[in-house]
Amino acid sequence: MTKVVLLNEELGSQMQIYLALCEDFSVEIAESLEAAMYLLRKLRPEIFLFDYHLERFIANGKSGIDFIRKIKRKYSHLKVVTILNEQDRPYESEIQRDGADGVIYKPIRNRLLIANIKKLIPTNQQTALIPNASSTGNMVKANLA
Repeated sequence: MTKVVLLNEELGSQMQIYLALCEDFSVEIAESLEAAMYLLRKLRPEIFLFDYHLERFIANGKSGIDFIRKIKRKYSHLKVVTILNEQDRPYESEIQRDGADGVIYKPIRNRLLIANIKKLIPTNQQTALIPNASSTGNMVKANLA
């Protein structure tokens, strides 16, 4: 089963993502940057989803782009998907250029989330996935090139 690590400070969207993915993926929730780094090292997941606007980044003068670069240097095989707000749309190409393999916009639509996460998995690892019937919110976009 494909492993996913999720780092998101917003409890509502964190639980939504977890519930949308948990039937088809092995999902672990990281409660902090340190926990995320530990889980990435220990579990070696295929996909890492994280909220681009973590308070910890702001407090330390870092950005989500800095974090993506760090993750990609350490785990080049890892597919990184950032969770963005609608007002981040102008920065999408920069975020993807700096290593994000996909972006998800809040509010999250479950069906699109599942479909686009599935597209990031190599074909030989895919199993039959059934999209979650409930979906609300905005679009999901993944860079598949």
